Amino acid sequence: MTTHPTRLWEKLRRDQIAVEARQGAILLQPIGAIEQHGPHLPVDTDIAAVCAVCERAALRLDDPPALVLPAIHWGLSPYWLPFAGTISLSPTTILALFDDIGASVAAHGFDRMVIVNGHGGNAGIVAVAATNLAKVGVRAVALSWWDLLRGDLATLTPRDGGHIGHAGQTETSVQLALQPERVAFDLALPGLGSDLAAAVTGEFWGVGYAPPDPMREAPHGVYGDASAATAEAGAEVIRLASDRLATYTRAFAAE
Repeated sequence: MTTHPTRLWEKLRRDQIAVEARQGAILLQPIGAIEQHGPHLPVDTDIAAVCAVCERAALRLDDPPALVLPAIHWGLSPYWLPFAGTISLSPTTILALFDDIGASVAAHGFDRMVIVNGHGGNAGIVAVAATNLAKVGVRAVALSWWDLLRGDLATLTPRDGGHIGHAGQTETSVQLALQPERVAFDLALPGLGSDLAAAVTGEFWGVGYAPPDPMREAPHGVYGDASAATAEAGAEVIRLASDRLATYTRAFAAE
């Protein structure tokens, strides 16, 4: 039987993982969310995107190599609980998961990790998690994958105003590229969400973090314009993010 090369931790045998540790492999830890994404996208939208970015990035890395840890599917999503399908963890649960994962991989000889976030509500938590991992001897850094595309999203998915949005043009494009059979594009009607390109104004946009207030701001559960999405734009978003993550990880490894 022929096996295909994989950079997924859970697909390897214990002896293969031990070799990766001796070779100084960097670990990529994807974390996302299981939460509503409007009437047209599956609830695994965030985790599907971040896993795709991590897996493609790992395939581009060989010096040092990278392994993708099993994904943490759930995140901090309390503001989406009024919509069916959302599963939200507490901050303490998420931090405890990272502490335990870090202690486990450190026991096997891994000492560097890039936490790759796929859900906006997790950004503060993953920064704390990266700091905490020093307690077990793991040097970590945390980022959200779309932060690697500053400037590019304004061109690729302009109706989301250069930001990731939520179930808008960017995320719908990505899901059309990754799992089109799960997208009910006929429900992504114009006017369903907000045109973030028109809303992103003011000198303090993007300064600080204000949790979404969807019952007031987005009663349909969409931030952005999903009707403008295309699979071609989504494929380019994933390609660029994967390339940038590989470059970022390589630079982190060289520190």
